[in-house]
Amino acid sequence: MTGTLWGADVAQLRRLAQDFAKASDALLQQSAQLSNQINNNPAWKGNDAARFTSEWNSSHRALLMQTASQLMAGSKKLLEDANQQELASDAAPGSGGGPIPSGGPGGNGGASDNGLWGPEWMADEDSPFRQGWDGYNGVVGLKTVPYGLRDITHFAGMFGDEIRDLWRSGDQLGALRTAFNSQLWDVSQRADGLRGAFSGTADLITGNFGDFAQTARGADAAPLSGLSKFGLNSAGHVLGGLGVALDGLDTVNAVMDGETGDAIKSGLKTALGVGSFLPPPVGVTCMVIGGAWAAVELIPGAKDAIDDTFDAVGDFAEDTAKDIGEGVKNFFGF
Repeated sequence: MTGTLWGADVAQLRRLAQDFAKASDALLQQSAQLSNQINNNPAWKGNDAARFTSEWNSSHRALLMQTASQLMAGSKKLLEDANQQELASDAAPGSGGGPIPSGGPGGNGGASDNGLWGPEWMADEDSPFRQGWDGYNGVVGLKTVPYGLRDITHFAGMFGDEIRDLWRSGDQLGALRTAFNSQLWDVSQRADGLRGAFSGTADLITGNFGDFAQTARGADAAPLSGLSKFGLNSAGHVLGGLGVALDGLDTVNAVMDGETGDAIKSGLKTALGVGSFLPPPVGVTCMVIGGAWAAVELIPGAKDAIDDTFDAVGDFAEDTAKDIGEGVKNFFGF
């Protein structure tokens, strides 16, 4: 970049972020100390004490906790703004130094320029590659969801009565063995005359050429050997592995950034991706859930709504953990 692009003072933004974080910590400490004194003070008794204690625990303390949470959120936002400003311009006078070091030798251990771990085109969810990958997964989901549901319903139609009879007779272990018998699932899939209509295109675009070839062979043909089918499905395994790796990378970055909601969301996606590699019915169930999730995110505004929901869950989890921690400290008199 030539010249200097003037904007916010990066050093001041970071100092303000530190002040916000310190103020948040101070409020949390004061809240814990006051809670201990109010809830465990034998000197003040009577109706007034009981009423004030109730008001403190139900509203006053909650207000302090909410303020502390907002201060910490503001601190994180200020740090994000400082990083973005530093990336958008050369280090201005008083900005506190040069740009954030990128990954590689002498860098920050593989972090991208925006502070995320890993190459930016992979780690940044707004990069063109990641947006294209999300679109691809959404299209795949539109194909694989009906395909997976068809596998489940057809298997239930062929072997559901047998599983139910085994369960009712008291042989629960036999019922579970039948339900999780991969050979029976393969028989069910090859005997399904409608499966090709659901799975053909999906198998091709996901690189599962072995599954497509087996469907084309029909119910009367001998199944492909495990080795040949695995080899034909190698492209699908690579694509599936890439999806798991990207979701895992998002999980790591969310944890490092302290974003609990994003960590939960990415962790669930990672678990569904890993589960999709397992034999049916676990694998096909994870595939249906993951595919439906990816397809829903294609709807305008749906991805933001899902992200907001997980952010709320993450905030609740953080607040609950803090409350439990303070309760333990109060119980032991720390």
